[in-house]
Amino acid sequence: MAKRTDVSRYHHNGTDNSMEHYSSSTWYYVTFEVESKDRMELEVSGSEYGMLAEGDKGKLTFQGTRYLGFVRI
Repeated sequence: MAKRTDVSRYHHNGTDNSMEHYSSSTWYYVTFEVESKDRMELEVSGSEYGMLAEGDKGKLTFQGTRYLGFVRI
């Protein structure tokens, strides 16, 4: 299992002399290696990302490219 994040930053211009501001969004991805030794990268929530550690072993549940859950064994 490997983990990565993707952060996008946005610049927002103010209207009518209002102040401009910045915001960001973060996406979380985990690469799982399945029994066939194939690897698949799935997007997970931030809380799931924080709970998963590289080297974890368990049962992955997914539907297509949608992550549904992971249970450690």
